[in-house]
Amino acid sequence: MKSDIPLIGADATPELVFERLFNAPAKSVFRAWTDPMRLVQWWGPHGFRTTVESMDVRVGGTWSYVLHGPDGTQYPNTAVYEVLEPPHRLVFRNTGGHVRDKHLTCRMVVTFVEIQEQTQVTLRMQFQSIDRLESAKQQGAVEGGKQSFEKLNAVLLRN
Repeated sequence: MKSDIPLIGADATPELVFERLFNAPAKSVFRAWTDPMRLVQWWGPHGFRTTVESMDVRVGGTWSYVLHGPDGTQYPNTAVYEVLEPPHRLVFRNTGGHVRDKHLTCRMVVTFVEIQEQTQVTLRMQFQSIDRLESAKQQGAVEGGKQSFEKLNAVLLRN
């Protein structure tokens, strides 16, 4: 994963970018993002757990989930899938965060590039404004993204 998280995309979109090379084929990594049984094993920062209420993985389908914080705070989220190109690309618009602060509201663009038996994953969290980006950063999105990728790596190594 890159140590320097870009904050502004090439097209001036306020975004956070996370990259990591995983020791698994793209098909397996993509499945970890789209199979609710796998996703709940890694989605969210350390100490958080995820409950998937529904997941309809198709263009226009929705994914409803709740992140449960270690202090008991619940962060309801709903995502709508915009692009689904297994196992290469996944795009969804996420709305959520804390009830009073929807800091996780962004467009998530995920690419999966297979390099031999490994997969380079790039996640772009694209925000509507610099203020939304700053709010996400203040709420721990940078560290949360890194930790989620660590957890994903552990899940892929087990499977």
